[in-house]
Amino acid sequence: MSVRRPRHGPDRPALALHADDRAFIRAPEALIYRRLTHLAAWPSWWSGCRVEPLPAGDAGERWAVALRTGPARWLRLAVRPHSWRHDLGVVLALAGDLEGRAEFWLEPTHGGTVVHHLLVATTPLPRPLRVLELHRRAIRRGLWGLKDVLQLEVRSSVGLPL
Repeated sequence: MSVRRPRHGPDRPALALHADDRAFIRAPEALIYRRLTHLAAWPSWWSGCRVEPLPAGDAGERWAVALRTGPARWLRLAVRPHSWRHDLGVVLALAGDLEGRAEFWLEPTHGGTVVHHLLVATTPLPRPLRVLELHRRAIRRGLWGLKDVLQLEVRSSVGLPL
């Protein structure tokens, strides 16, 4: 009989996962900021995202976020937004399948905004690099969904053809 060793523990540190993804959105940063910081509305523009409120504790609001990573496969996270930076971004504390922090920050550029997503976390799941790859794929799907919705909204608000 063999005994499985845990992926990490006192004798084996967890692998630190780092990611930096970005997308250019032809929309003002204030509009993007409002969409990113309204977590309850993420599923309206983020395909494969489910969000439910969790009981608020001493640390403030918390959300249960599930990101679809494949057929019947989900990354499940407890997300606590904090460190709000008006029109510049927000930091998210993560627990669950990823533990650490994520940040959305906005970089105004000529003709639009670059939305950055930074992740520094560990995972209790096996195959941490695969978990990181699946998380990054889900984030990019969300950024592309946000881009599509906001660019369509901006075009229609100024009377341009869709």
